[in-house]
Amino acid sequence: MDGLRNQLVRNYNSLVRKLNSNIKDESWDPHVLIDVDSIQNELDSLRSCIVTLAFTYMEGEHGWKSMDDDTKFVLFNPQEGEED
Repeated sequence: MDGLRNQLVRNYNSLVRKLNSNIKDESWDPHVLIDVDSIQNELDSLRSCIVTLAFTYMEGEHGWKSMDDDTKFVLFNPQEGEED
C-alpha cells in the first residue's frame, strides 16, 4: 500500500507542477494551456492507482467494501475507439 500511496503523491505533484507552470493570463481570468500529451502519463497513472484503491476489498473491523462493478472511470482525452 505504501508504493501505491507514494505513486499517487508523485504523480499528483508532477501533474500540478506542469499545470501551475502553464497558467496563462494570471489576471482576473487565468487559464491553463498545456499539451495533452505532456500530462497523459500522470493522469493514466493516477487513474490506475484510483482504480486499484476503488476495487480493493478488505474484510474486518478496519476494512472497507469494494465499489459496485458498474463504477466507471472516464478517460482523459480518449482516442478513437476508446470509451469515455
